[in-house]
Amino acid sequence: MKGRLFRSAVVALTLGAASGCASVTTAGGDELRIGSDRFSAYAEQVFREQNRVAGRLAFALDAEEEGSPRYRALADAEDALLEACTGLNEIAARRRDGRRAGALRGLRAARAAPDCERAAAAAAGVLGPPEAGAAGAEAGGPDAEIGGARAADVDAGSDEPGRRR
Repeated sequence: MKGRLFRSAVVALTLGAASGCASVTTAGGDELRIGSDRFSAYAEQVFREQNRVAGRLAFALDAEEEGSPRYRALADAEDALLEACTGLNEIAARRRDGRRAGALRGLRAARAAPDCERAAAAAAGVLGPPEAGAAGAEAGGPDAEIGGARAADVDAGSDEPGRRR
């Protein structure tokens, strides 16, 4: 029993230290320490952007003829976006549902944020410029959140819903 408790404590301390000292490099080349206020703001921005782009992709796919070259390009961009942003979306869904994210899962999601950022930018490039009237989602409209989960809650050091670092 004591051995298991000790191993658990060592794992917890290691993960805590890793999340506090780890950093990511954004697509723009900025290095951000995971758990910092700058990283929280960055994660929120990435989360909102990928949601905005995912919404635009869904509507664009509905408007295209299935099997056309543009449809295939949009579907490929959507698949890449969903794959790259899975971690961020999973953490947000867990927080929304009041479930613990776990330090390791949070750290993996945080480290994947730059990949999600790049996938969102690539998908936006496939989509082209937004149509007139689409600015509402960018200004905090329905695409700004998923089920009430705020992107700022995607923080690799916190297991508490709604807690910001």
